[in-house]
Amino acid sequence: MKLRTWLGVVFGLGAVVLGGGVAQADTDYDNALKSAPQGISLENIFTPGTTSNNQAAVVDTNTAGTQAAKVNNGKKQFGALWSTADNSFDLTKNETASMWLYFGNTGKKAADGMALVFQNDGAGLAASPGFGKTISGETLGVWGVDTDKKQSTADKLAASAIQNSWALEFDTHLNTSSNYSNAGDADSFDGKLKGPHLAHNYPGEASTYQMVKASQLLPYPASGYYATQTHAGAITGDYTLLSNGAWHHLTLDWDATTKQMTYTFNDKDPVTGNDQAGVSETADLDLKKIDPDNSGKIRWGFTGATGDSYENNLVVMEKVPGLVNAKAHTTLTDLQTNQTIDDGDVLKGTHQFRLDYQLDYRDGKQSWKDVAAKIQLPASLDYDQTATIRYQNGKTSSVDLAGMTDNQASFTLGEALSADNPTATISFTGTAADVKGPVTVDASAGSFTAVNGVVTTDTSVFTVNPTLELNLFSLSGSSVQLEPGESATFKGLIVIPEGVDLNNTDMTVHPTLNGTAQADFKLPAGDDNSSGRFNYSVAANQLKSGTNTLKLSVEDPYGNVSNTVTYTITVPGQLLFQQVSTKSSFEATTLTGASQKVKRTKDWQVEILDTREAGAEWSLQVAGTKFATAAGQELSGSLYYYDSDQKSPVTSTPMTVMSGTSSDQDDVTDVVGGWDDEAGLVLEVDGDAVQGEYSANITWTLNNVP
Repeated sequence: MKLRTWLGVVFGLGAVVLGGGVAQADTDYDNALKSAPQGISLENIFTPGTTSNNQAAVVDTNTAGTQAAKVNNGKKQFGALWSTADNSFDLTKNETASMWLYFGNTGKKAADGMALVFQNDGAGLAASPGFGKTISGETLGVWGVDTDKKQSTADKLAASAIQNSWALEFDTHLNTSSNYSNAGDADSFDGKLKGPHLAHNYPGEASTYQMVKASQLLPYPASGYYATQTHAGAITGDYTLLSNGAWHHLTLDWDATTKQMTYTFNDKDPVTGNDQAGVSETADLDLKKIDPDNSGKIRWGFTGATGDSYENNLVVMEKVPGLVNAKAHTTLTDLQTNQTIDDGDVLKGTHQFRLDYQLDYRDGKQSWKDVAAKIQLPASLDYDQTATIRYQNGKTSSVDLAGMTDNQASFTLGEALSADNPTATISFTGTAADVKGPVTVDASAGSFTAVNGVVTTDTSVFTVNPTLELNLFSLSGSSVQLEPGESATFKGLIVIPEGVDLNNTDMTVHPTLNGTAQADFKLPAGDDNSSGRFNYSVAANQLKSGTNTLKLSVEDPYGNVSNTVTYTITVPGQLLFQQVSTKSSFEATTLTGASQKVKRTKDWQVEILDTREAGAEWSLQVAGTKFATAAGQELSGSLYYYDSDQKSPVTSTPMTVMSGTSSDQDDVTDVVGGWDDEAGLVLEVDGDAVQGEYSANITWTLNNVP
């Protein structure tokens, strides 16, 4: 803003009012305190800064056990609250802090925001920007004061900020002036940003700022400088990002090994308290800039500044680093299946369950005592009238739920959690509702609050599926006998309970043939998609001789499975040739004038399939004609069957060459596969054989008796 000095005298009659105007009630401020989320007491944790112009204070809210840090709530204010000496931030350890922030409800008219500041300024509790006579809202109570249009470098500007500090700003008002008339008026920090934002940097470092020269020609030539600021790790949005009349959750995670601070904004729903994704950024901190003496400790707190406009800036702390380090998590277990129900999983209706809330005290300066539990239990579950609390020290207690309404359980833990008694498990039991269709159960928040720490946890999002009795009937009887080569068809009927909205195409059939699972299939729609009738066919080549067992069950989309129906398919046993070559040959041979054996080619094939009951016998016979040419000239030589060292001539009279006995398996005997060059059928030609192409007919006979 531009500063001008006015000299004037006002004469009048009547009362004179000194020191400003009449105070007015601020409805937004009152509503913010009434709607404050659950937090902790700030007594001995944060204290107001000691500068004379500091307007910050610790105030009570309407939420039990919760105090708020009021940073600003009026025009032309500077506010600062700092951690007490006993609650400095330990830079040598991994730390987590969580809080709720409020930025008023004036949207685009909001000003100016506030900052979360970590500082080792030599002024300690009196750390403040060098405002001079006028408070500059642009500084948010921590950045440098840009009021000198002649400074061309940022050294003086940085020196006016809180020193040895790192700040995360929540800026609700854009400061984007960029002409000569704004040079040196502290209204240019936000440069090209388009809306409210979060960002971080080092207020006391000259590298955080850039000095921009601005000139004018009329009414007289002049030049001056204005400052812009580097916004690292910016999270930006429109004017509903911050000053929208809602509380906003922030989580800080400090990694002492990597020297990184991760801040996650809007990671909890302000109405339900349920966890949500939020937006995160990570800052790499240079400890030389904020802890030059290498103390490993740093003061932290909140600052704010306003000009001619303002908003209500409030902070409710959930978790203060080092005070109490505790966590909570939930586990839902289906007691009938002994399965844990995680996000997206299914709990069957009418099944018994156990819902556990486990509190874990990890470390801290204080014990966690008088912990008040406020739990919104998940819907669609019928709870037993008593819950149980089990502590690691062996003690147990009960919680009476008989008077519980709207699934809200509230009670106080009787035992403090500490290093000697670090865990408490609160167990709710009951039965899942008997639903007729799937019901999605949203996450429900539970908070565990003491004056020195608040821990929250959500249940998983799960589905309660109906438990249904499905009845499968066979419309084909219990068995069938087929001729070899025939297929089998099973006709079934699935009956779905009345009042359940399921159709044929919702149902899946699980068939098993002879102990081997077959491909599942959906019931066909049929004429009206609700008859429950279906057919299942088994191809002939899937059936073995003898007894085949087909088992079928039907499953609905909710995991309910019907009774199993067994269907017996009997196929009489067979003895037959599975493969016989229609044409086989011997190798082409050069006659030498001497007797010789002629080898078979690879086109010989004789396979026997025996699917009869175990113990049945069979025999194989061979017979053949003489080899002759097409003109009728007979070959000088003979066909023999060699078995070991014995050979027998093959004649027109059938000769038994092999026998076998069936087993309890479908036996396939490869007759030719057992022959080598000197076994089986061998052609011998005499020395006086005449050249030509000879053929003969060979007959194989399979007998089902020896």
